[in-house]
Amino acid sequence: MILIFSIDDDYSTSRVINWLIYLKKEFIRINESTSVKLISLKDQGFSLNIDGKILKSNEISKIWYRRGDLYLMNNFKSKHIDNYLSIENTCLVEYMHYAFDKINSVNNFKTSDINKLYILDLCKRFNVLAPNYVVTSFKNVLIDFYNKEKNIISKPLNAPFSVYDSENSLHMAYTCEIVLDDIQSLPDEFVPTFFQKNIIKAYELRCFYLNGSFYAMAIFSQNNNKTKVDFRNYDNSKPNRITPYELPKSYKRKIKKLLDAIGLNCASFDIVYSKEDHQYYFLDLNPIGQFGMVSTPCNYNLEKQIALNL
Repeated sequence: MILIFSIDDDYSTSRVINWLIYLKKEFIRINESTSVKLISLKDQGFSLNIDGKILKSNEISKIWYRRGDLYLMNNFKSKHIDNYLSIENTCLVEYMHYAFDKINSVNNFKTSDINKLYILDLCKRFNVLAPNYVVTSFKNVLIDFYNKEKNIISKPLNAPFSVYDSENSLHMAYTCEIVLDDIQSLPDEFVPTFFQKNIIKAYELRCFYLNGSFYAMAIFSQNNNKTKVDFRNYDNSKPNRITPYELPKSYKRKIKKLLDAIGLNCASFDIVYSKEDHQYYFLDLNPIGQFGMVSTPCNYNLEKQIALNL
């Protein structure tokens, strides 16, 4: 039995499940709305009631952690003991994560969120080139960094900031270029913020990794003012040209060592190829492994590959 952790509206999970059905593989999907009850947990294993279906730990052949988590006390809400129940649930779920990690899996709970600064440290350790950066809350430090690098950007350390306006339209904070006028307008002290050298790119790469295999897509976004700093600021009227791409074997080996150190067998990552020094620069890692935007345009059929890995 394949156990899948996801969320209700994750379309990529559904596409992989279509392949599992075609391959006649048994699976159970747990979303945030799924009823999950703990029947028993012993040193020999555990058993769960998942939407009325009984699943024992020794019946699980593979786990795919896509998104979400376990919620074992949703049926026991009480305003008087909610805090107690939350603490008890945390303790129980932490152990369940540990138990799940002992089962063969594609991704897992403990690697669902990786600190960007930790990844940049690992890049240095494994000789993976990444742009210089500084995190600071002082204007004078930022000016020094700007004078050294000449061309810099800023972006969130974790999830992008987003907010809905009065008309319920979503606004997101993308990666943005920082010029001297921006810095001069700042107060002498501000909230600690991540700044990074802006690599002038020949093109950028979106890559998906699955159990030793790499699937890359080149995006020629540099000639469009709307997308040259952040590809996610899509220009639907003039889409960027994209094409399948093969990374050098030596670079793949470095990235694999980095991912192995984290404990990831499935992930997505972003790279830019510099127009100035013709080097690859590692930008970001998504441990969840976004693959839809690479799979279809490049005919990689990654949904099938994931299903076969399960």
